[in-house]
Amino acid sequence: MRETVPTTKELLEEYYRGVSKKSGWGHLLSEDFLLTGTVTQETRGRDVYVNNNFFKLVRGLNVTELMVSGEKAFALVSYDLVSPKGRSFSSEVVEFWRAKDGELVSIAIYFDTAAFSKSMA
Repeated sequence: MRETVPTTKELLEEYYRGVSKKSGWGHLLSEDFLLTGTVTQETRGRDVYVNNNFFKLVRGLNVTELMVSGEKAFALVSYDLVSPKGRSFSSEVVEFWRAKDGELVSIAIYFDTAAFSKSMA
């Protein structure tokens, strides 16, 4: 019997649930997962992404928009964050996703880097 490949929407719903709970989402990413967007540099690899320091800051999230078209998706996510100094703040993030063969293969993220840096100071 053949297993059903999860849809892009199902993958993302599980991803965001897992990030909220701080577990159970790394397996959704391809081994050579690609991160691009408003980041210092492009990175590749599941482990590099899963171990990104950003996830240590996340205290909660709310997906305010999720649009899926085949293997591509767009999400607008409001992250509740806590800086290493204990300052609480929110960050609106635009995330463009790609999935393939039942795995998330890339994300391009865009956010207000100036506001983020100010909140982290």
